[in-house]
Amino acid sequence: MQPADKHTDNETERNRGSEALLADILTDRPKRFTSGQWSFFIYPPTLGKTFILRRVIEQLGVNRALLERRPFGEALRLAKTNREGCALLIAYNTLRVKDDILDPQTVNARREQLSATLDDEDIAALLITCLTSDHTGAMAAYLKMDKEAERMKQVTAAKEKSNTYTFGGVSVYGGLIDAACERYGWTYDYVLWGISYTNLQLMLKDSIKSVYLTEKEAKRCRVPQHGVIDGNNLQLIMSLGRANSWNKKGVKR
Repeated sequence: MQPADKHTDNETERNRGSEALLADILTDRPKRFTSGQWSFFIYPPTLGKTFILRRVIEQLGVNRALLERRPFGEALRLAKTNREGCALLIAYNTLRVKDDILDPQTVNARREQLSATLDDEDIAALLITCLTSDHTGAMAAYLKMDKEAERMKQVTAAKEKSNTYTFGGVSVYGGLIDAACERYGWTYDYVLWGISYTNLQLMLKDSIKSVYLTEKEAKRCRVPQHGVIDGNNLQLIMSLGRANSWNKKGVKR
């Protein structure tokens, strides 16, 4: 096999993995596991749950460098040195409803149940899942959202200075919650507890934006325009699917 073929195979596998991850994110697919005679699911965290989880993770004392280089080794260390803290993090991730997440009795009962029925290796494996649940950066790169943001930055830079001033958006309230409520008509409660944090970030990051340029500014900009996919055009969506289909050998048609 030629080196180029090997590179193509590796790229194909990465694309398949990214497509599978995208499907899981879009559908908010939970991860199932068993503990004793019970079955549980780890749910994608919402914005509200994310803030709670951050406090728990801070108290665990996670070594991020080790978690990146040797994830299972670092997770197993945490399971052995801070078992109850790890069980608490997993417990929060298995709760989906706001009332359960904010109820200390429900959380502690789930923590005790998991701590009593899971061994250290089980806790370590689940801990890795909980600590690596935010795939926003990976999906933004795979879907080329970052390149689009850079393209918009270049277009905006071509605009001549005006007397328009923008204020706010300096915190999660204006930059995320208010933006989602205003754009989609969602309630505050839904933004915090009804949609996964990853989907929320990706939707706002890839939302359609327009920048008006005068003819003079457009000539100075020199950034090519491209179209927008119409989600209501079934024929177009199907043609894109065929264009990105794979044959049985894993080669893009």
